Amino acid sequence: MEKKKLYINLKTLRAEEVKQFQSLIQAGYFHQNEACQQLLLHLLSFWPNYQQVELEKTQVWATLFPDVPFEDKQWRYLCSDAVRLIESFWTIEQLFQSGALPDLLLHEALSEKKLDKNFQEVNRRLEARFAKTQAHDVRYLKERLHWLNTNEQAFQRSRQRRFDLTLQHSSDGLDAYYFLQKLQYACVMLDRQAILQGEYDTGISAEWLQHLLARNFFGEPLIQLHYVILKALQEEENEAHFLTLRQTILAEEGQGGTLRDVYLFAINYCARKIRQGKGQYVQEALTLYYHGLDHGVLLEGKEISPWTFTNVVKLSLRLQKFEEIESFIERYAERLPANLRTDALAFNQAELYYYTGRIEEAQTLLNQVSYSDLNYYLGARVLLAKLYYEADSIKPLLSLLAAFTIFLKRNRQISGALKQTYLNFCELLFQIIRRKPEQMEALREKVQAVQLLTDRGWLLEVLEKKINHVILHPHLT
Repeated sequence: MEKKKLYINLKTLRAEEVKQFQSLIQAGYFHQNEACQQLLLHLLSFWPNYQQVELEKTQVWATLFPDVPFEDKQWRYLCSDAVRLIESFWTIEQLFQSGALPDLLLHEALSEKKLDKNFQEVNRRLEARFAKTQAHDVRYLKERLHWLNTNEQAFQRSRQRRFDLTLQHSSDGLDAYYFLQKLQYACVMLDRQAILQGEYDTGISAEWLQHLLARNFFGEPLIQLHYVILKALQEEENEAHFLTLRQTILAEEGQGGTLRDVYLFAINYCARKIRQGKGQYVQEALTLYYHGLDHGVLLEGKEISPWTFTNVVKLSLRLQKFEEIESFIERYAERLPANLRTDALAFNQAELYYYTGRIEEAQTLLNQVSYSDLNYYLGARVLLAKLYYEADSIKPLLSLLAAFTIFLKRNRQISGALKQTYLNFCELLFQIIRRKPEQMEALREKVQAVQLLTDRGWLLEVLEKKINHVILHPHLT
């Protein structure tokens, strides 16, 4: 077990980490076990291939310790020590990539050692850092709380018998961090609850919110934004909350990645409204996507998420912005993650081909998608159903609708609302195929009235054509 874990950890090292890790081993600070050093340096020479015969434990032992008989117990201890050393290396790497944390830990150590001059120097550095940071997200508030708490502890150690505000600052800092983190958790719970089956307890009462309002959101704009998101999720029918949210985030500048979750909450709200048949939210969601991408908020480093990519294409298709889609795909195709690029491009290009009448090309591309993700699977089933209908392939269409319906009913991971959205599509399309022409008018009213439904516009177009056909050719009914 330890050997397997050791080889997995070694293989996980990035190329640039290998040399750094070798330096750490040779420095001997974290581990004085020379045998462990020899083992790791030997194994690193094989990086990243750890499937070779030469790595069989008895052979490795014989290479490193030719004069010592092999002992399985000692080998396991050696592997365990090596694993811990790799984990120590990753801890150090993570520390120096974690914003203000190195200075915060140094600040704390200097306070404990009562090195006041050095302590004040680091304190000024941290104070300047927090003062110039515009984005007051959870990480910022947590780091600032750490800094404020260290200052309060330093004041206690000084044993000065005078009034001081460091305790007040720590208390206020705790409130700001706690309320933002609590609101974020609650918003994620309610947002996720609307998609997946299950129910969370947010632990947020009316009195809790009243206290937050009374304290004026502790002067933190991001806390106020998450309060608005919470209200939009709790009172979804009151669209004023969304309008406030949209107006605020589109006006925000310089917040960078701190607003990413805020954008996604707003976009998810639009998605639920679209499924309820409120078509004006298609443009609302598209505006948020483009604004977020243009400002880098919805990018992950330099990459675009395949789901963001797919959603922009889908929304633009609903508005028939075909040239805009071509431009978008060309602009962002290379920014898709390499391992997901093929599926994302094939699926979205297939959708574009369908909407522009290239049915055979669309079906060819659709058959190339692996559907490893549930969203791709759901979208692909609907698109295939539309392709079959357009090609008048009724038998395979009925088979597809039956299989898709069974899948939806048996799947326990999809939320009730999302499941019903696709079940309604299957049922209504089946009725369109099977009902008599004179029943189409009543069916159209049903499509317009049902609350949860995907591709409502397409179903209405299909019905409109059938109704018009009856009017123009009554003798065929």
